[in-house]
Amino acid sequence: MEKSLKTYQFKSGETIASIGASGGVWEIYFASQVDNLTFYLQDIDADLCNEQEINEGILFYEKMMKKPINGKFISVIGTEHSSLLPKNTFDKVLIINSFHEFLFPHEMIKDGYEILKSEGLLFIEEQLATYSGEIHEGCLKPLFLESALIELVEKCGFVLNETVDKGNNVKIFCFRKR
Repeated sequence: MEKSLKTYQFKSGETIASIGASGGVWEIYFASQVDNLTFYLQDIDADLCNEQEINEGILFYEKMMKKPINGKFISVIGTEHSSLLPKNTFDKVLIINSFHEFLFPHEMIKDGYEILKSEGLLFIEEQLATYSGEIHEGCLKPLFLESALIELVEKCGFVLNETVDKGNNVKIFCFRKR
């Protein structure tokens, strides 16, 4: 998580969307490290992304860190085609280990483009395939080859800004609007 935190370079006061966030475990941790962040935690599964799950995560990190978390967390249930998040709102959009699970990745990246502010950044943190057709061990969905992931996102109006290698075939891609 530390390498991710360093890469995302959160600043106090930012508004961040996390698509495919479940209960926001990563995002709550980030808010424990940087004050005054607002996270919109978006998912399509209301059993995973809800106020109770988020509150349990907050309590866990407050206990572990021995300090209150002053971030704000808003859960949003979207669809397979749309995040249902407000347009032109976010400083950063995060997709952490969920891009390979999207049934309509092209539509979701276009959605990400629309919800970002003009100078906003899209971060995709993803395990990559080492060969075509490789399957993710956890969810049994196909992983993206690095070149295919970049090509898809760039076709949606983004430009690759930076790539950070986390090891174990996991990379963080930072894109900006063209």
